Amino acid sequence: MFKKLFIILVMASSVYAGLSEDIRRLGDEYIALKSRFYPVWATNMGIHDYDSLLTNYSGDNVFNYRNEILEIKLKLQELDTTRLEIDDYIDYQLLLSDIDYDNFILGKYPYYEHSPALHVEEALNSIYYLMINQSMSFKQKAPFIMARLKAIPTFLHRGFSYLYQPVDIFYDTAIETATEGETLIDEVTQELLKIYPERSKAIEQLNVVVKKSLKNYVRYCESKKEYASGTYAIGKDNLNFLLKRVHFIDIDSDSLKKIGRYWYNVANSAMDSLQRIIDSKPKGKIKKHAPADFSKEDIMEYYQWEINETADFFKEKDVVTIPEDIGSCLPVEMPQFMRATHRGIAYQPPAPFDIDQTGYFYVRPLPPLDSILKDEYYDYIQNRGFKGSVVHEAYPGHHLQLSLANRHPSRIRRLQQDMVMAEGWALYCEQMATEQGLFDEDDIDRRWYAVYGGIRFRAIRVIVDCSLADGTMTPDSALVFMNNMLGEHTDYFTAEIRRYCANPTTALCYLTGKLIILDMLNKARRIESNSFSLRRFHDR
Repeated sequence: MFKKLFIILVMASSVYAGLSEDIRRLGDEYIALKSRFYPVWATNMGIHDYDSLLTNYSGDNVFNYRNEILEIKLKLQELDTTRLEIDDYIDYQLLLSDIDYDNFILGKYPYYEHSPALHVEEALNSIYYLMINQSMSFKQKAPFIMARLKAIPTFLHRGFSYLYQPVDIFYDTAIETATEGETLIDEVTQELLKIYPERSKAIEQLNVVVKKSLKNYVRYCESKKEYASGTYAIGKDNLNFLLKRVHFIDIDSDSLKKIGRYWYNVANSAMDSLQRIIDSKPKGKIKKHAPADFSKEDIMEYYQWEINETADFFKEKDVVTIPEDIGSCLPVEMPQFMRATHRGIAYQPPAPFDIDQTGYFYVRPLPPLDSILKDEYYDYIQNRGFKGSVVHEAYPGHHLQLSLANRHPSRIRRLQQDMVMAEGWALYCEQMATEQGLFDEDDIDRRWYAVYGGIRFRAIRVIVDCSLADGTMTPDSALVFMNNMLGEHTDYFTAEIRRYCANPTTALCYLTGKLIILDMLNKARRIESNSFSLRRFHDR
């Protein structure tokens, strides 16, 4: 009897192992295919087999890639998922989700046909991702950078031919991105001249050719914008498809809009109450004038100091584990070519498959400092104004979370940067850090005002994201709505709306993800009762 039971257990174990291996093998096959099709994506992931190439969006190549990943999907669907262990089942679902999303952006709503911005962004990112990669020396990267620079003019020219029913707002993004992209080309040219001084004439000529191709792209977009006939709106059915299949959110877009309106009202009411409390208190500290030698370098050094100080606070607080060998998080000014869709701060995570795990905290570009701006930035530093941003983008937010995600043993899982959990966690951290005492008690009302301000903004994002995607808002009406609900910030909101149109469902992930995390937190407290540990919950 025991012998038979042993044999059954061994056979069951073999079946599980076989299924697990099937999923890993299909995952590796998918990653290899995607890396070959999307060379720039591969570079950003730390896969360097195609660092000299750009994507070929020809009809045949897109058709072949979609067929290849469809074959993987069919093989996955043949597996007996009832026999999968939980980790393998998660990998299985994520792999199917990735394939569905690839088919969506190449088939259901082919962005490469609708967005002229996609082509110029990919061209510039192909260079930028190599520039910031610290796993190779610049001398090692230089041949790949040169190859991509040489490929950019043809890549952009072909981009014209791929466009079908392009969208006017994507022309706006493309024009600004291409215009500002010349700065990146000049910067990389200077680095190449240091490596190849003997090839200075050829490098300088390449600089001229690439910048000319960017200028031509701008002229083309300007001449075609008035004839744009496509729509940014993917439609309600497609929106709900993305919610369910990509984000695993079992809530439809109409319900999300209601959630957004509810939390806007909650946050707005809280901010009104807090503002009355703030107004009733004595004014803050007396502002001091900046020293005469106060400079941009001092501001950037402060940013780095605040990142390090916040990390130390959470290490001592012991509410989340921060490994000693976590990669550096470095503050850098937002690259000019990214500002068409990013007017504020952002974060560039380390590549999942690279040895170097440095993350980059993008801060607003610093303007020339006159005496007034010097005093403003100096006061900002004295009041440690950067601390709230650090919580979201660095510790314990994106940098910690995504650096740890890069250590996952599953290659499939390492590629996932699920926006619901990533942005939900970062927004949750703003509240959690305040609750944990990161901010001065004598300024706690202002801090909670900022927390609710963040919630209010993300609530509006939910409404606008869903409304642009389902076609019930236009970019113009969305801008009016955001200015009315959040105050006049036209320049900032213009970039936001461009990004929402290009990446539907991303903006709604912040508040949605935070609410999911808070729900999990409440359930964990209830189930675990006296044995509940906040650190253990966060580490999970």
